[in-house]
Amino acid sequence: MYSIGLDVSKAIISIHVPLNSLDLEIENNLKSLKSFYAKLKKLYKKEIDDLVFVYEPTGSYSAILTKFCSTN
Repeated sequence: MYSIGLDVSKAIISIHVPLNSLDLEIENNLKSLKSFYAKLKKLYKKEIDDLVFVYEPTGSYSAILTKFCSTN
């Protein structure tokens, strides 16, 4: 299992990917989440199903991320 740490704010999601110690920021919207997930698929390949997203629910700010995680 691999943990991906996310810090959710109104406009930005700050992300830490342990593999390659990658730190990045994406916009807090569905399009950016889909693009980020596509990058993770390339990075983790067959292990993509072993990923766990770790974040603190922040009410309405994390709603898009929560829905995205539950459908992918």
